[in-house]
Amino acid sequence: MHNNNRIHDPERTSEPNLFDFMPKNVWREVYRGRWRELRPVQKAEFVVEIVFFTLFLGGFAYNAYIQDGHWLSLLLSFGVVWLILGAFFYLLTRFIR
Repeated sequence: MHNNNRIHDPERTSEPNLFDFMPKNVWREVYRGRWRELRPVQKAEFVVEIVFFTLFLGGFAYNAYIQDGHWLSLLLSFGVVWLILGAFFYLLTRFIR
């Protein structure tokens, strides 16, 4: 019986180091317009996150505001959130390049 010991095998090639792989931040890549460069798994991850957050916020809005008929409070709260997010992303794109 022949023992093929991998440590002393002269034909052994170096194996890839799994810790050298740097995963892409999907949100950053989509923000920078690199949707086509993402792998299908990363695209699916992004879509699942968007659907989850949409359903979460929709469920919250329905239970907290729409069910009781407080439409104006819903519009004002989303307006304030969008203003804050807009200012944040404006500053982010202005000072970080």
